[in-house]
Amino acid sequence: MKTPHHSKRSRAGFTLIELLAVILIIGILMTFLVPRILGAVEQANVTACKANMKEIFNGMMEYKTKYNRLPKHSGVRFFGSLVRDEVFEAVESDVKRLTCPGVEISFLELSNFPPEEWFTRDSFDIVDGGWSSYAGRDLDNYPLKKFPASGSEPLVADDNDGGMNHTTTTVVLWANGSVSTYELVILKDEGIIDPEETTLTVGPDSPVEALQKLSLD
Repeated sequence: MKTPHHSKRSRAGFTLIELLAVILIIGILMTFLVPRILGAVEQANVTACKANMKEIFNGMMEYKTKYNRLPKHSGVRFFGSLVRDEVFEAVESDVKRLTCPGVEISFLELSNFPPEEWFTRDSFDIVDGGWSSYAGRDLDNYPLKKFPASGSEPLVADDNDGGMNHTTTTVVLWANGSVSTYELVILKDEGIIDPEETTLTVGPDSPVEALQKLSLD
């Protein structure tokens, strides 16, 4: 006698309860992971910004060797001269070093031009603070008597124009080649800026005396 065979149909898909459980688990994971992901992206941008600063300093050293002086221009044109005077090539990989990776290129004036025209002689007459999210040395008011110079003399920094380039960090390149940061929280704790402030101003009105030697134009 044959044993009765009971066929079992395999169940397709999820029940509504299982689906809701999966959505709930994903939501919980996202709550914990998203801030960490955003924090990792932010830190990566700060690291890339510091690397840009090092490359700018190397460019300034090469400029000094090649022309026996620093660029004559102030603000964005100070470091933009690295391209204008052919120390950096007018190619995307080089010219992108002249602006903070924490700010989208699309928010800058140079996005209206192809990278091979950024900071070149053809476009240099219209270069202003909108061409970079970095501020450069104000040589008109704060000339450098020698280079390399003191580690207390700034060359380039995040401009923080319209908000922080990085959420709480401002990266600064100094005239001795070192790169350091100002942290918004520490500045508040030290009473340098108001506890309600969300931006560290860079330029003539900066609460940090050293950063007054930089210009956004």
